[in-house]
Amino acid sequence: MDALQQSAARLRAWCVNRALPVWADRAQNPDSSWVEHLYLDGSADKAVERRWRVLARQVYVYAKANALGWFKGRGVAVSTYEKMIEVGYVHRVSSDGQVTDSMGDLYDHAFYILAASSLYALTRDRKYLDDAEALLAWIDTALTHPSGGWRETDQADDQAPRRQNPHMHLFEASLCLYGVTQNKKHLRYAESVFDLFEAHFIDDNTISEFFNANWTLENGKKGQTAEPGHAVEWIWLLGQYQTATGRDISAYQSALYGKALRGRGWFLNDEEDKSGKIRSETKRLWVQTEVIKAHLAMAERGTPGARDMAAATIDALFPTYLTEDGLWNDQINTCGANIAATIPVSTFYHILCMAAESERIANLS
Repeated sequence: MDALQQSAARLRAWCVNRALPVWADRAQNPDSSWVEHLYLDGSADKAVERRWRVLARQVYVYAKANALGWFKGRGVAVSTYEKMIEVGYVHRVSSDGQVTDSMGDLYDHAFYILAASSLYALTRDRKYLDDAEALLAWIDTALTHPSGGWRETDQADDQAPRRQNPHMHLFEASLCLYGVTQNKKHLRYAESVFDLFEAHFIDDNTISEFFNANWTLENGKKGQTAEPGHAVEWIWLLGQYQTATGRDISAYQSALYGKALRGRGWFLNDEEDKSGKIRSETKRLWVQTEVIKAHLAMAERGTPGARDMAAATIDALFPTYLTEDGLWNDQINTCGANIAATIPVSTFYHILCMAAESERIANLS
C-alpha cells in the first residue's frame, strides 16, 4: 500500500467504526430530524433552532455511506428525507419542530436537490428524481435573475446583493444528479453556473464571493473577500465538471491550486482578501476537507506531489481535528487549539465526501 492508500484506509475505518454510528445514535432525533450540533462532550443540544438544510446534508452522508458499503445507512437517509419533506423546503425550524423561517433559499435548495439525487442514486425510486426535478423547476420559476443565475431567496428582489457560494452548490447538485441520470437537462444548471464562474467568480486566480445584482463586485472590504476553502472546493468541482462534459478546464484548476496553496502549510485560513492578506487565521475543519479534495483532484490529473500531499493532509487531520470517539474539533486557532464551542452536524457532509474521494483516488494507482 502506498501512503494515500494507507491514509484513505485509516479515514474509512474512522468513518465506518466511529463517526457514522455515533452521529446516527446521538444527533438524529426520534422524529427523524437532526439536531444542529453536539456539545463538546458529545451530547446533543436539543434546544437550539435548526437550519433545515442540515437534514439534506445528512441524507447525502448516509445514502453515500450505504452506497459505498460503509454503513447500513439507507434507513437513516430515507427517514431523514421523509421528515425533511414533511416539514417542507424551509429555512429554519425550532427545536420543537415549528417552522421559524419559511424562506425559499437558493443555498438550501441546492442541498435539497443533492439529497433527492443521492437517494435516487441509491434506490432508483422515481419519486426522488421527481422531487429533484420539481426543485429545479421551482428555482427556475421563483429565483431566476435577469442578470443571469438565480436570486438568493424568494424574498430578495432583483437589486439584492448576491453570492457565488449558493451557485457553487447548485453546480454540485446538478453534477450529482446528472451523474445518476446522464440526462443533459440536469447538466444545464451546472453549465449555467460554469458560465458565471468564467465571467465573474474567478478573478486573478481567486474566487470572488460577494457581488452586486449585476455581478459587479460589492464595494469596499466585502467585495475583496476571499475564502480559501471555496477556492479549493472549486478545484474538485471543476474536475467533476470535466468528467461530466469532457471540457478541458485544467488551466483553471492549476491556477486556483497554485494560488491557494502558495506559501501555505497543511491547513488553510478561514478568510483572506483577494491579494492574499490574511483576515482570519482561524481554520475550520470543512476548509481542510476541501484542501484534501483539491489535492485528490490534482492527483487524478497526474500533478506531481498531489497524491502525497493528500495523504499527508489526511494524516494531519487526526491529531488536530478528528477525535477517537468519532467527533471533531470544528475550528482551531493559530496554535492548533480547538476554539469551537460546539460540533456542527453540517460538517459531516464535507468529511464523508472527502473520505469517499480519498478511497476512490487511492484505488486508481
